[in-house]
Amino acid sequence: MSKKVLLITLLSVALTACGNNIKEETTKAGSNSSTTSFTTEQTASNENTAQQSSTNNQVTDQQYLFAEFMKNGTPVLTEDQASMEQASYDFIVKNSDLFPSTDKSKVINLVDKSVTTKHLNKNLNLYLNKFVKISGDVIDIEEDNIAAGTMAIVYISDENDNTVMAVYPGASGDIFEGDVATVIGVPIVNFSYENVSGGYTNTTLLAASILTKENQ
Repeated sequence: MSKKVLLITLLSVALTACGNNIKEETTKAGSNSSTTSFTTEQTASNENTAQQSSTNNQVTDQQYLFAEFMKNGTPVLTEDQASMEQASYDFIVKNSDLFPSTDKSKVINLVDKSVTTKHLNKNLNLYLNKFVKISGDVIDIEEDNIAAGTMAIVYISDENDNTVMAVYPGASGDIFEGDVATVIGVPIVNFSYENVSGGYTNTTLLAASILTKENQ
C-alpha cells in the first residue's frame, strides 16, 4: 500500500472513530436531560444542565481528539504490527494543546535531550511519556488536507541512519524530500516497513508536536 493511500485510510479510520465517540456522548447527554423533567422549573434547569454537559463533552472530545486519532491510526500505519500504549495516549491527552504547538519554547523545555534514536530502538517503553527531538534528512513526506485540518506524515533519517516516522497534525510548510528537518514528539511504537530495495527498515512512530525545517 502506498503511503498516500495509507494516510487517507488512516484519516478515515481515526476520524470516523472519533466522530462516533462524540455522537455517543452527545446522545447520552440528551437522554439524561429528558428523563428528569417534572416541572417547568426543573425542565429549564435540566435543559441548562444538558447544554452545559454538551459543551463539556465537546471540550473533552477535543482534548482526546488527536490521542484517539493516533490510537485508531497506529495499527493502520504499522500494518497491524503494533498498537498504541496507554502511556503515550495519556501523555497526548495531558498535553493536547501541544499537538500541534505554537509555543516552541514550552515544548523544548519538556524534551528529554539525552534521548536519541539508539535509545528508542533499544527500549522504547522508557520514553513513551516524554518528548524527544530527532533531526535528520527528510527521506519522504506526504500531506493531506481534510475538513478537520491538515495532516502530514514525514520520514526522517538521522545521523545514525535510524529512521522515525512522524505524524504531524498540521501543515508541513516548505519542508520537502531532501531537506533537513527536526521533529519533536512523543514515541508511540517501533515497527518495520518495506523499503524500495525490497528489504525492511526499522522505524519509530512519533506523534509530532513540532515539525521544522533546518537551515542548510
